[in-house]
Amino acid sequence: METEPQKTPQFIQIVASIASRAWYSLITLCGKLPGGEYVINYVRASHKNDPWRTFLEILLALLAIRYFLASRYSQDEKDKVSLTEKEVDELIDDWVPVPIVPKLRKDERWQLDSIPLIHGPASTRVTVEDPHTGKKTSDVLNFTSKDFLCMGTNSKVKEESIKEMRAAGVGACGPPNFYGTQDVHVRVCEDLAKFLGAEEGIIYGQDYCTPTSVLPCFLKRGDIVVVDGGVRLALQKAALISRCDVEWFNHNDLDHLEQILSNLEDDLKDGPLNRRFIVTEGLFENFGDSPDLKRLVEIKNHYKFRLFLDETNSVGTLGPNGRGLPEVYGIPRTEIEITVGSMAQSLGSSGGFCVGCHDMIYHQILSSNAYVFSASLPPYCATAASTSIHLIENAENKDDPSKSNPLIKPLKDNSKLLHRLFNESNSLKDLIFVRSTGYSPVLHMRINSNLRKSLGLPEGYGGPGSFVSKAVKRGHESKYFDVQYNTENYVLQQVINKCLDGKVLITRSKRVLHHELLPVVPELILHSNSKFTEEDIKHAYNVIEKAIIDVLGNLNKERFDRYTNEL
Repeated sequence: METEPQKTPQFIQIVASIASRAWYSLITLCGKLPGGEYVINYVRASHKNDPWRTFLEILLALLAIRYFLASRYSQDEKDKVSLTEKEVDELIDDWVPVPIVPKLRKDERWQLDSIPLIHGPASTRVTVEDPHTGKKTSDVLNFTSKDFLCMGTNSKVKEESIKEMRAAGVGACGPPNFYGTQDVHVRVCEDLAKFLGAEEGIIYGQDYCTPTSVLPCFLKRGDIVVVDGGVRLALQKAALISRCDVEWFNHNDLDHLEQILSNLEDDLKDGPLNRRFIVTEGLFENFGDSPDLKRLVEIKNHYKFRLFLDETNSVGTLGPNGRGLPEVYGIPRTEIEITVGSMAQSLGSSGGFCVGCHDMIYHQILSSNAYVFSASLPPYCATAASTSIHLIENAENKDDPSKSNPLIKPLKDNSKLLHRLFNESNSLKDLIFVRSTGYSPVLHMRINSNLRKSLGLPEGYGGPGSFVSKAVKRGHESKYFDVQYNTENYVLQQVINKCLDGKVLITRSKRVLHHELLPVVPELILHSNSKFTEEDIKHAYNVIEKAIIDVLGNLNKERFDRYTNEL
């Protein structure tokens, strides 16, 4: 017996008819849009092969539309808590904000109180005021300035800088990649490249940010950098934020460097192709010595590494014409892939620079954080640096470039004399140790190692494995403080205070212990310059010698502990 087919209800037929006409209208409309025909053909083919796929794609499209149109910060009304004005005021009164940094300890307050106030430019002789008593001491020999060639007070440099300031103002008002680059910025880059014997140069608004911007834009995870264990803080941070693999070799120990590279050779040969750098300084800021550049270049070429050389302290001070460590060794700048440095020292300006080949410089224009995002160097600072370079070049002996430049020779003579006086002093040999070399314009003096042992002081403070580094890793800011480190610095400050009474201003190392990745030792520091006379140097030596004997001559464990209790 045959059964009659059931008829579809009329209202369903009407709905299907309306939906069909709407779908046909939508298809027709889509077909008139640019590219619509291709979309329709794709949907038809997709639906024919896999209808469920069409359904899934429509569902995903609807979810996407809902996501983008929905409120990002929706909240149910029932979850909202309404407070009266009185309750809001009470909550505000009860709120105690957490301090951003730990409160200054009583026993380190002296560090702020000991900072002198200098009137006028930081020239060879200055007037120093005690900020607490208001007492002024005039005609003080200034051994704290890093203006080694006295370019910051040079009349020609000042004249050209003022002229540029009147023409272009005091700021570039933007990053170099936008509207922060002016003609004087281009000129100083050319002058630096020409002076140092490089293909091209680039400048930065802040000298400290130069290595921390240059090195990370060439390194990434998986790359490797081998760093001297005595480099300054900016280079330590540059290696750290590069997020690459970091190896440290003993300070200025090229045998240890070669041993590390030899051990890495097999692993690097089989591993993926990566970037490899050796990082060191031309004249170490923390030690006052230099590496053997000739051997260093041979090592990096043999093991196929690139060399990153920081010449912050060596440009303007080393070499017959101040062209840095390569000039001392007669090595062309092309052997050094990346050279960075500061214009805030021998060039009497501010900011930093990097010189090298064209491709290396161009890569920084696109990838270096400080160059892309930070404000450009003020135009008058660029003019000051260019003027200083021209003064050095014009004073050069064109017939015999190996002869010492008359602008730089006085600095070298003063540095040698200063080191000789302290090294040959019989009355100081049991009290202090001169760490720097005779060619360094900066003299580094530390408390004699035997005296430090008798005081129960460690060989160095901080560094890997120390309680400070462990506290930093755990975020325990209250445990960053090292009592012995604080007291040893306080002892050196007593020497500085006594020197100021004799009208000689010197300084000491002022390192924040928990910022340093490597161990440090407190030092007395003297900066020489080209304007000091022989009489100035000898007078300073006599004053400093007496101050060291007065403070360290009778220093023992009992007195050292007394200093600690005083703080």
